[in-house]
Amino acid sequence: MKKIIEGERVYIRELTENDATERYCKWLNDPVVNKYLETREATIEDLKEYIKSRKKSPNCLFFGIFLKENNKHIGNVKLEPIDFEKKISDFGMMIGEKEYWGKGIGTEVTQLVINYAFNELNLKKIRLGVIPENIPARKVYEKVGFKVTKIEKDKIRHGDKLFDHMIMEIEKNT
Repeated sequence: MKKIIEGERVYIRELTENDATERYCKWLNDPVVNKYLETREATIEDLKEYIKSRKKSPNCLFFGIFLKENNKHIGNVKLEPIDFEKKISDFGMMIGEKEYWGKGIGTEVTQLVINYAFNELNLKKIRLGVIPENIPARKVYEKVGFKVTKIEKDKIRHGDKLFDHMIMEIEKNT
């Protein structure tokens, strides 16, 4: 089942194992891209297994972000876990292609997925976690309406450094 969400500059569709490319691997192995990610390295096989496992999960939508102009895969976005009973989900996004950072793509994608979650999946609340030092991501989330609900001190370890974990939420307007 292919789901497609179309925006002005990008479209979003379910990832397949064929999307596990060398380019996608490079994002996760790039210390600039993975600076605030849990995943620090990956192989193509790791990616194929991850995509397969996400597709099998009834509580996950794992999408690739593609440019409309050339179908280039530039990142990923997911809703997971989705609690359909409580109508809530966690959100995560990565723009892996650095040349598209700071160009409004993250904002467009976040808004598209939030609209999809609220209007198509009938969810009521979306949550996310972000490291406060990740200012560009925080700006995107604030721009589309996420609000900080909690800060967990020294909760996330990357290498030998501890970071706070900022929880943000957005609720559907009724």
